[in-house]
Amino acid sequence: MARGELLPVSRRAALLGAASTVPGLVLAVASARAGASTVDAAPASVPVASASASEGVAHSDDVGAARLQDVLDAARQDAVVDITRAWSLSAPLVVARPMTLRFVGGALSTDRDIDLVLVRAPRVRVVDARLVGSGATHSGLGRGVHAVGTVGEPLTDVHVTGAEIRGFSHDGVLFDHCTRFSVTDCVITDVGYAGVLLFSCVGGSVLRNRVARVLQPSPYPNSYGIEAVRATSDGLAGAPRSSRITIADNHVSDVPQWEGIDTHGGEAISILRNRVDNCRVGIAVVPSKDEADATATKYAPIDCAVVDNLVTRSEDGPGSGIVVRGAGEVVGSEAERATGVVLRNTVTGYGDGDRDAGILVYLTRNLTIAHNRCDGGVRRGLSLYHSNERLAVIGNTVDGLRQQGTATSVAIDVRAGANDAVLLDNRYSADAGGRGGAVYGVMCRQAGNDLVLVANDWAATTSAVVATTGVVVRYRED
Repeated sequence: MARGELLPVSRRAALLGAASTVPGLVLAVASARAGASTVDAAPASVPVASASASEGVAHSDDVGAARLQDVLDAARQDAVVDITRAWSLSAPLVVARPMTLRFVGGALSTDRDIDLVLVRAPRVRVVDARLVGSGATHSGLGRGVHAVGTVGEPLTDVHVTGAEIRGFSHDGVLFDHCTRFSVTDCVITDVGYAGVLLFSCVGGSVLRNRVARVLQPSPYPNSYGIEAVRATSDGLAGAPRSSRITIADNHVSDVPQWEGIDTHGGEAISILRNRVDNCRVGIAVVPSKDEADATATKYAPIDCAVVDNLVTRSEDGPGSGIVVRGAGEVVGSEAERATGVVLRNTVTGYGDGDRDAGILVYLTRNLTIAHNRCDGGVRRGLSLYHSNERLAVIGNTVDGLRQQGTATSVAIDVRAGANDAVLLDNRYSADAGGRGGAVYGVMCRQAGNDLVLVANDWAATTSAVVATTGVVVRYRED
């Protein structure tokens, strides 16, 4: 089996894969094009929606219909519309009023780069969809589901659940200005840019999804498994932060050129209990660009939580397991700082770039990094790069660092200046092995830092602390 190929397991096993060692899956979706109905078929009568007297809900389906769009257009508000057949579409299926779109043996496919399901109304549910796009090895605007609100009229109560989505040139699911939304229990594979992409979305959740193989074809500069962002062409009034979003219990794998889970300038984004495998960067909590200067960052991620995630990478290369970065470009920048907590995560691999580590942080304020474990990395466990104000690093374990060339390995590396940090009860262990060369507990060769070390355990290192004069104070350390 080729590297990155998904094992043919059941969809249920795939969804449970976030808590297992299953490396992946392949979607068991019958070809939506075989024997498919088309939008160009001869006109026919459209089934009339019927209401159940007992339930008070109107139902309709595509049985006997010539055009699927006609079925949706004829459906009553808040109706349940069942898709029972395989349809090949050359234009988006537009959902223009509140309804539940339920796939009951049916599927949609397209050979064009379009929004296959385009939601323009609130109170829409897309249930058990089977969506197949034109492929992900080329760039384009192909998306499985696209829900489109505006800053003045966001869409509320839009939900995608139980979908199987593959082969779209841009995104599996894109929500734009949505509130009270969810993407749950979906399997999204082989997309070009993002599995789940959220622009200026508020108060929603992305739960228990399986996202695999985000291919990033040229000329895309980056790619993501799950991303919560804002548009960079406007200020916060026109492009608010994505905020109050829970991204939990997902399994993201094989985003080799960029990031597994990401927020740019998000607020109160909770990234919890996810499994992220074989991504260049596992989890990134980073700033958003300045709308007046695309070369600068302006809006830091604030009050974000990265908790109980498992991040692994099997091959060496640049990139960190978890990154938290505020706005600004230089040491000591006065731009907005990142805030939040990084707690109880396990990171395996990573650390072999110039400043990379299992966990990399810079341009932060009042950030807490606590009770994380960084195993089997290269050169660094934690990288406190620069400009971390009132940083607390508590109870973390770095285990089994591997040497990079002739460079010395470091459990906690303070790379540059303007760091003000307390390091309490951290330790280095060689239980995971490690390979070659000296290992330092803490290294800080730059002036302009203020580090207080309390009760850390560096017994397994070759040198506990290597630092320039006057930047480190140690208490209760042997």
